[in-house]
Amino acid sequence: MIIGPRRVALIGAIAAVVLTIVFYPLLVQTPFDLEDINIQLTRVMLASGSQEEQNLALRISLNITNMSEYTLTTSKIEYELFADGTPVGTDTISYEDIPVNGRPALFSNEPPITITDTLTLDYSDDSAELFNHILGESTEISWSITGSASIESGTSFQEKMFTSEL
Repeated sequence: MIIGPRRVALIGAIAAVVLTIVFYPLLVQTPFDLEDINIQLTRVMLASGSQEEQNLALRISLNITNMSEYTLTTSKIEYELFADGTPVGTDTISYEDIPVNGRPALFSNEPPITITDTLTLDYSDDSAELFNHILGESTEISWSITGSASIESGTSFQEKMFTSEL
């Protein structure tokens, strides 16, 4: 079987397109600086729960501001919440199974976006004091959070460590 010049050109064009699709993300990096991303804890409130239910649902709000010149997104935020310095629990907000165009968009130099999550604290003998403290005085508690967020552009991925107090 003889391959003619048209087939050679067609095979070459297809190979060039495939190589471009495969290697473009590896060669082109979006040079955003993690210092331009700010993650702040803005609210922690008791969403539901009581002594009888043996668990508390805490509604956590995070504001994310993007001061870089690129539109970015996040695929995962892992955090640990503290009440008056005592660990309350850890949780993960994940958008990894959502396509990039469906994830929260962090537009360049725009107002912050708010991401919310619900953290559940189950009652146990070890957490009884913290449980009662949150149930009784949730507005007078000094809340803090530490964690990491996966920040992405179309071609780059970086981990942003953050700490915030409320």
